[in-house]
Amino acid sequence: MMLMTLGAIGAAVWAVVQVNSADQRLRIFDATQRRWRQVCSSSANELLASISCEEVGFVSDCESREVLTLLCQDCGRRSFAADRIVGGVDARQGSWPWQVSLQYDGVHQCGGSIISNRWIVSAAHCFPERYRFVNRWRVLLGSIYNKPVNANVAEVKTIVYHSSYLPFVDANIDDNSRDIAVLALTQPLTFNEYIQPVCLPAYGQRLIDGQMGTVTGWGNVGYYGHLADVLQEANVPIISDTVCNAPDYYDNQITTSMFCAGYEKGGTDACQGDSGGPFVADDCLSKTSRYRLLGVVSWGTGCAMAKKPGVYTRVSRFLPWISTAMRLLTTVMSPEIKLEITTITYEQHVEFKFKGSGSS
Repeated sequence: MMLMTLGAIGAAVWAVVQVNSADQRLRIFDATQRRWRQVCSSSANELLASISCEEVGFVSDCESREVLTLLCQDCGRRSFAADRIVGGVDARQGSWPWQVSLQYDGVHQCGGSIISNRWIVSAAHCFPERYRFVNRWRVLLGSIYNKPVNANVAEVKTIVYHSSYLPFVDANIDDNSRDIAVLALTQPLTFNEYIQPVCLPAYGQRLIDGQMGTVTGWGNVGYYGHLADVLQEANVPIISDTVCNAPDYYDNQITTSMFCAGYEKGGTDACQGDSGGPFVADDCLSKTSRYRLLGVVSWGTGCAMAKKPGVYTRVSRFLPWISTAMRLLTTVMSPEIKLEITTITYEQHVEFKFKGSGSS
């Protein structure tokens, strides 16, 4: 049970909510009737339901659009504790069950993170024009190896990258802000001890300077090295924006949609091939230790260089964007509607152009 404010609905509303341990359904206490109610039933509504779940870092899924009952999926838990990312070590099987390998024509290109049974979060820059044939992408899950022999393989239905990721607008623009994308899978995943979603940050959750997090991936084990065969993991601290924007670091290139993590002396960092992968840290915001996706591997100068730490997309800045993308794309991805063009902007305004029935 927890006390939280549902500030995202326009006015702050204090509410006592609980997640029933038996069925994982979110309930809200109705003070007028002195009883617990399903959060999106009766006097509550679908918007309140979604926001309630998102506030505590879960991804929500309302099962019915008529009689609404909210099911909050579990997230950020792992069955196996962790025992080349440059300077990293081999991960154990099942240690990071949300990590996926995004492969184009069978070749690893980027990492990604499972956030629900149908959705993956990655980086926008993983999808330049030459890689935009969606049916040639595959998602490898449930393995520390980036080969399909020991992994589950999922097909991709849709890829949505942030429409204000400026390098896709003009290749000469040197601004990597809004480097985020989501992928919808053709079929829902079946979760097990090796395939699990990571939690998104809670609304209003702030990064803490010096906080340790873990970055994982199959990227190069050196700037001129080769891709790792086994998933690599490395622990690095979050660096303050002030330090990372100093002239000898990144000289004011770090915007509010990014953050840095690494060591002043270098030696441990993400590298080519780690892009789109997770930077996670555990906390007890929901009274149980869970890992939350604080960052997405985005860019950096070199790999593991002194005063040139890895730069990550700040996921907490894009919770409305992710939520809007998931909600609206779920609505339009029905068999009778063919999605032709998808554009999602950071201001939460979404435009769809359809071929067939439906309207924008």
